Amino acid sequence: MINDKLKEHFSIVKESSLFKEYYDDVQSMSDVFPMEKHTLRTILSSKFKLEDESKGVYLVRSGGSSAKPLIFPVDIEENLYQRKLLAKELVKFGMFSSKTIALNLFSYKDMYRTAAIVDDVLEKCNATTISLGASSSFKLVYNSALQFNGNIVMGTPSKLVLFAKYVLDNNLQLVIKNIMYAGEFLLASQVVLLKKAFGAQQIYSLYGSAETGIWGWSNYSKKPMSFHILDDIIVEVENPDNNGNGTVVVTNLLRKRFPVFRYKMGDVGTIKEEGNKRILTLISRESKSFSVDAEAYFINDFDWLFNEVDRFQIQLFFNSEAQVDVKFLLIKTNTKDSELNEIYHLVEEKLQQIFQVNPEKINITVAFVSESDLYINNTTSKTPIVIDFRE
Repeated sequence: MINDKLKEHFSIVKESSLFKEYYDDVQSMSDVFPMEKHTLRTILSSKFKLEDESKGVYLVRSGGSSAKPLIFPVDIEENLYQRKLLAKELVKFGMFSSKTIALNLFSYKDMYRTAAIVDDVLEKCNATTISLGASSSFKLVYNSALQFNGNIVMGTPSKLVLFAKYVLDNNLQLVIKNIMYAGEFLLASQVVLLKKAFGAQQIYSLYGSAETGIWGWSNYSKKPMSFHILDDIIVEVENPDNNGNGTVVVTNLLRKRFPVFRYKMGDVGTIKEEGNKRILTLISRESKSFSVDAEAYFINDFDWLFNEVDRFQIQLFFNSEAQVDVKFLLIKTNTKDSELNEIYHLVEEKLQQIFQVNPEKINITVAFVSESDLYINNTTSKTPIVIDFRE
């Protein structure tokens, strides 16, 4: 049945103005490789002209390299309909209700619209949102929580952890029984901090992307990283291992005007049937991608580094409970010190632009090293380009 739905949708994709040329030589759906972000970005840059559209669109920015942002168009009616379907499921699931008073700490900045999207979904659940946003002072967030008796706080794990630290560091008392996060993986150490600061009993999560919308929901407290899925979303697992874990690939059947087909989410997971429902369990980011402060980055975002150095490795650590250290270890042989210094400053400046560094959350380190300084996996004896030491 899934194959039939995909075949039917692919016929729509092949006729769309956005993808018609890209899939022109593809005769069979089985020949379609999953689409990656950099490919979609290239298609959009050449094929999408806003001024040529016959009616308005909803524009949303996808997380990733700010040097090459992906601004994705969505049909307004399709977008609102998907949110309506999602809201209905979230009420049924018990995440939100007419008694929900939600502190919204998601971002609305530089065309990132998560805060507005979540506000709209909650309003469709007949819930109340306190639209504070990620840029509000924690003093305002704390006072708003007390004034309006907020019973759920929502945001990226990075932002929620900073707020939790504010509460604990200032010896404040604040009980919020429910938490909802999205945008990045929630780590075990962060769960401990959130429970300590807020006395949280239930932790929920939403899952999706700018390219596919929000379509997954989870009760982290009961079954971490296991997401229920909207019926009109096809989730495939590409190249699964012996445990069924592989690359998560998504097709949104609701989106017909700008229909991205078999889109790679950048995550690794597995699909199982529970009753008559499909459950996606996420395991990790792909080895060639990582997430910092709710933004996804892919190895090809840093291809420009090969113009400057012979090799590089990216290492991620927690400096503290709230700050991530992103280390770029560079190898450049047979080079004068003066040239290394020039490369160092060029790389550092470009990385600062790409990560839009907030020193409270991210610390960028650049260093020239030797081969022996790179991390090698003891099991595979391979040297990964990205190694995430965060736990």
